Amino acid sequence: MKTSKLVLWAKRSSEETTTEKVLLTLELFPDDNKIIRKIVPSNAATEELALQLITKWKKGAEVVLPESTLTDEMALSASLQFVPDLYEAEDKELVLRTQTEWIFIVLSTKLYHSYQHELSEMKEKIDTLEKYSKESWENMKGFWSKVQSQIKEHNLFREHAQSLKGEVNNLFEFLKNLRSAEDAAFESESAKNVASFLAQLTPIEQAIEAEGADFQKLFNKLKQLQNDFKKIKITRSSRTELWERLDKAFKVLKEKRSPDSASNNSADTRLSRRIEGLQGAIAKMSTSIGRDQRELDVQEDKLSSTSVGQLETQLREVKAKLIKERISSKTKKLDDMKKTMDELKTRLAKMTARREQEVAEKAKKEAAAKAKADEKTKADEKAAALAATTEAPTTETSEIKDTSLEASDVVSKPTVLGEEVQAKEEEEAIDQATTSKDEEE
Repeated sequence: MKTSKLVLWAKRSSEETTTEKVLLTLELFPDDNKIIRKIVPSNAATEELALQLITKWKKGAEVVLPESTLTDEMALSASLQFVPDLYEAEDKELVLRTQTEWIFIVLSTKLYHSYQHELSEMKEKIDTLEKYSKESWENMKGFWSKVQSQIKEHNLFREHAQSLKGEVNNLFEFLKNLRSAEDAAFESESAKNVASFLAQLTPIEQAIEAEGADFQKLFNKLKQLQNDFKKIKITRSSRTELWERLDKAFKVLKEKRSPDSASNNSADTRLSRRIEGLQGAIAKMSTSIGRDQRELDVQEDKLSSTSVGQLETQLREVKAKLIKERISSKTKKLDDMKKTMDELKTRLAKMTARREQEVAEKAKKEAAAKAKADEKTKADEKAAALAATTEAPTTETSEIKDTSLEASDVVSKPTVLGEEVQAKEEEEAIDQATTSKDEEE
């Protein structure tokens, strides 16, 4: 149950430069719908006393108040002023929120007492039974269904719901003992359902561990098996055991499908992960606001219905007001989260731009270093070529000398040939002269 004690400061408005502050304690008694208010005057109200009240009195410990403390009793209502006349609370929002919550506490307590009265009448009838009564069983089911709907809508506090649940369970247990024969049949049916379920689950577990498993197909089978599991009739203990085994199969399959990758602790990666986490939080907050809004719509629709009683109507009005306040608070948080998201995205963009600039500068430096290395290589090659040219003349002179020798040989050959031609011409001349002399004779 929400706290039924409140400690706050209230100040008195004045035209003078100083203002009078008093310390207030308020305690709600929901069964009686009343509030006990105590006012510690300014001359006795200290910060130390306020701290003791907050840390001790609100948690159940006794704290002695000054003798000058004033005490009064008030009936809780929507128009009630928590602070005395001519005073105003320093934290007005806290006062308004607490007042709304306390009205809800009172209405919820009244609803709890009405259920208690109805349950006590049912208990009187069931205690007199000597054999199992299906009518009593159905009446109990209808009653508990009605209580559960209020629990689901959070119109009953946990301790009240647990109290009703305990009494209902005791009555159900009494009826179950009377229905022992039917329980035996249920146990038999449960055993068959467990065996059938395991016959489907075991092959899937083995397939997950096998090589080359089709994980998507196995996941679909597990999902279908999970849906079937919700419908089968089995005992509570068997349901717990089977659920744990089914859950383990899902976890093993998930590990097989998505093994953890190596972590990256770079700044931009951490920032990206933070953005992803914040995106998830924003999505959850938006979903939560949407869920509250749908709940508010349901409450407002039911308020317009004529089939509910006055107490339920009042309870729903308070519930609607609490939901509106919750939506307002969550909306502010969502706006802050979106603002943070914009800031993170801006930082990530700057970091990415800086990283790209660093990469570009590194590439530029590498290109300059490569060009310098290429230039040095060319210079070395040129120097090597020049050195080779300086050593070449000795070899060329030898070649020229050899060529000269060959040329002299060529020149010598025509000289010999000329002498042979000249000798031949002289022989021909002698022959002609001899022939001419013979003709004259």
